[in-house]
Order: sequence, then C-alpha cells, then structure tokens
Amino acid sequence: MTRTTAAYILLVVVSLITRIALAGDTVLKTEHFDHDPGWDNSNNRVEASDPPTVKQDFGWGDGAMGGSIWQSTTPAWYGMKLDRPLTFHDKFSASGKLSVALSKGGSAAAYLGFFNHERQGWRPWSSMAMRIFRSDEKAFVYLDFMSGQWNAGAAEMDLSIPADGSQHTFQFDYDPEAKRGAWTDTNLRKWIISSRQTSDEILAKAIKDEPQLDQAHLEARLRAALREGLVNYLPRHGKQFWTLKMDDEKLKGAVSVQIDGGEVFRTFLREDIHDQPVSLDRFGIFNMQLYHAEITMHVTDLVVNGQKIDLSHDPGWEDHGNRTQFVERDFQRQNFGYSPDTNFAGGEKGEIGGQFYNVEPIDPHHGFYADEIGTLTLDDAIQFSGKVNFIEGSTDAGMFFGFFRANDEKRELPPNPVGGHAPGWPQPNVLGIVVDGPAKIGWYFTPVCCASNEKLFRERTGHIFLPTRTHRTFDFAYDPKANNGIGRITVMLDGEKPFTLDLTQEQRKAGATFDHFGLMSFRRGGKFSTLYFDDLTYTTSKDARKTHHEQKITTVPYPENGRKY
Repeated sequence: MTRTTAAYILLVVVSLITRIALAGDTVLKTEHFDHDPGWDNSNNRVEASDPPTVKQDFGWGDGAMGGSIWQSTTPAWYGMKLDRPLTFHDKFSASGKLSVALSKGGSAAAYLGFFNHERQGWRPWSSMAMRIFRSDEKAFVYLDFMSGQWNAGAAEMDLSIPADGSQHTFQFDYDPEAKRGAWTDTNLRKWIISSRQTSDEILAKAIKDEPQLDQAHLEARLRAALREGLVNYLPRHGKQFWTLKMDDEKLKGAVSVQIDGGEVFRTFLREDIHDQPVSLDRFGIFNMQLYHAEITMHVTDLVVNGQKIDLSHDPGWEDHGNRTQFVERDFQRQNFGYSPDTNFAGGEKGEIGGQFYNVEPIDPHHGFYADEIGTLTLDDAIQFSGKVNFIEGSTDAGMFFGFFRANDEKRELPPNPVGGHAPGWPQPNVLGIVVDGPAKIGWYFTPVCCASNEKLFRERTGHIFLPTRTHRTFDFAYDPKANNGIGRITVMLDGEKPFTLDLTQEQRKAGATFDHFGLMSFRRGGKFSTLYFDDLTYTTSKDARKTHHEQKITTVPYPENGRKY
C-alpha cells in the first residue's frame, strides 16, 4: 500500500470517527492516566494471602545436569551456547539418558531441548524442545515448538518413563527436509475423519470393511500413519483420540523422539512455520513458565548435534534464575488496572493494563477495570482509540477491551443440563476488541459484537497482533447507520488498511446495552496475556455520572499448584 493510499484511508476513518462522535446524545472523553482515574473495578487485582517460597535449584552437579525445577512465570534456564543460532532450516539432534524422580504435589513439567535464551514463556518463543511432564508415577515426553513469530505447535506423544529416578535413553532428531508420506492404507484413510474419534469408534466402522481386524492391529496402523504425518494423536482424560490431518495442509520438517530404543514418534511442522524466523541459540533445560509445581529430573551421557558433552566436570554453561529463591506471587489470577509507574504503551508514566488470565467459567475471580459511561446502545454512534503495547502472550490466552455491561460480567453461571456450567464467553452486551487466536497463528486484533442474547455473537479476525513489546495505535468506530442501517464496525491498527465487521439484522433487532468502557478478562479457561493501554479517547453518554472508585485488592489463599479451577 502506497503512502498516498494509506493517507486517504486514514482520512476516511478520521472523518467517519468525527461524524460518529458528533451524533446523538454522546460525548467523547479522553483519559491520559497521569493520575488515578478512579474507574470501577471487580477482581482485577488478586493476591495470595500466603504466597509460597520457590527454590530453583538446577544446573550441573555430580556428573549430570538437572535438579529441582519449579514451574513459574519467572524464567529460569541452564544452557549451552550453540556455535550459531539455529533455525527450522537446520538439522539438529540430542540424545542421552533421562531420569525423573517422584515428587510431592501435583503434575509438573520442564523443558529439555533447543531454545532462545532471551525469551521463553508459554509456549516457549523460538524453541523446539521436549516437554517432560510428570503426572503421578509417570513422566510423559511431549513436544512443543514455536517460531520467532509466535506460531506454535505441539505433539502429545504416547511416550513415558517411570517417575522413580531410573535412567532411560532418549533420542531427539529434527530433519528440516522431511515431508509427509503418501496414503497407502486406503481403508484407514476412509475411516479417519477431521473430528476426534477414539480407536474404539474407528474400529466399529473398520470391521464393516475388515471383519477380522482387532484393536492392536488397528492401533499399529494408526501409529504408522502418525509417523507419516497423515493423522493427529491427542490423549485426553484417559482416552486416545485420532483425527485426520488435512491433505491440503503443506508440511515440511519433522522431529522424531524415541525412548529406550522403542517406537519412534514423529510430528511434522507446517511449511509456513518451517520458513518463519527462528533463533535457537541454546540447548539445555528451561522451566515451564506457568503456575506453581516442581519436577526433579537429571540428564547424563549427553550428545548434542553429534558432540559428546563431558559432564564429569562442570561444563561452564550459561544460566539464569536456576539457583535462586523467591516468594512466588503469581498464580492463575487477574492483575490489571491503573498502573501509575509504568509507560509500556508510550508517553508519560501512568497507564492501565497488566496481566489477564483466562479463567474457567466457574472461577469467581474473573475481573474488569472500566469507566462508568452512562447508557449506550447499538442505536448510538460509538468509538474509541488510543495506544496499546502487547507485552506477553501465552497460547490459549486473550482479553477483551471496549464497551460492556457490568452486570453481565459479574453474573453467576447456571449449571447446564449435562452438569458443569454454561460457557462464560461470549457474554451478552459487548462491543469492542478481542485479543485472541489459535496457537498456529498467535493472536488476532478482532472486532466483536454480541447482542443482548449471547447466541447473537459476531466477530471477524483482523490483523495478526503479536506480543512484540512495541507501541501500537488503534481506532475503533461503530456506525449504526452504515450497512443499510444495520450497523458496521470499522477498525484500524497502526493506520493500516481498515477492516470492517457488519452486524446482522438479528443482532440489531435484539439490541445491546453498555454501561462500562475498559478492560475485561475472559471466562473461558486458558493461560495469561499482558497488555497495557494509554491515551484513550472513547464515547460516553452525556448524562454519565462520575464516581471515584478505589482499586480494590482481592485476597485468596494460594491455590495448590497455582490453579484452583
């Protein structure tokens, strides 16, 4: 897009925003957050009354590398600097002996593999590593990888060792030129679909074509297809699910993992991830940067990229946070609101934002921080704009900012007919932006609208929006007269080409009511993201009343393993 075109688009959007701002019984309000704005808040700052102490204690010792590794959002790693940073175009490997001890507490995990020492997170940015996951008396070996553009993938492989301190060999190989195999098992191809099926469900279909087929032989054929990149495997809740990997999905590069010389598990990368920027500059151990749990593991007889590592003496590897003790204040909690001493979003000190956790719908500690704006509806012209900085993003995490009705955010969720609780998102009466997206993409800057009935929800994935820790600007405008009087949202990020979302007739007929503008966490289960906002201009009703609210702290006991629900 040329400068002239960009300038014209910007002029059109500014004109639209100006026209919308002058319409109806509304006014524009600007907040620079150079002092506490006194916004309404609910469970947006949650702290533990009894935070535990973490003692990270891993590295080299007694002829091995490893030790006691705690999950924490505080990074910790111990690694060998590679001769040069590797990408997914390079071939690399590691092998050795691995042991995992039985530890007290719930499930826990740590990583062993190739990573970037400057940044990890969940999932770990710019990495390809085995996730060693201890659960009860077993330690499972999974695989996580992510590019330098936050596109992620994973494989939960059917590989495990006893968590009893015994040693077991591992072999980890990445081949950048590996390509998907061809379907030769035509019957199996016919039985597999894109939805999840257990092997029992597949067998029930298969015996119509092959009456003598048994479970063992079917699973052997499924595993052979898995190694060729033809199917997906997913263990969940004591069951093993299989799905078809779509034929039109371009794959290139594969990592193989083998334990004790047994079955080789292999998973493929998508071609677009294979070709993205990556910088793997260390090999070693790094902690899973989530919640509070401990795993004890050790590695010996290590070979990295064909080089035998002498662990009979200290190899002098680099480390960060691996021999330290601190009070762990983080858990699955909300920690956002007015921040007087930071300026991540740009400008002078003073802004709003922080850490947003996706919580389960039944978790009472979902939260918001927002200004009371009177009453707006879908019949009003509505807009907001400002600055944003996306600091940290975890897979399966997001947040909402914009207009909503506070009572909908606070409501208790009734049980549904099959037990549990009704979904917490989408909730009725919202108009704004969702920062969210699938692991294979990262995050989108997505305009959303939900009418008074949450079934009347509409969104459109907009620009890809990644946690690059850079200053961004945004503009959001809702025009109730556009789209033949049904309503249209127009959103622009960094002055780039705007994208639109048209409301439906059903949405407009149902209507929506908004009484708050600000930040809100998701009630939809997942992880955390960190964003900050400043210099916000937004629509309020002319009769909005100003009530100053103190920021409240919600105090709870520290949940076991950092997560109660």
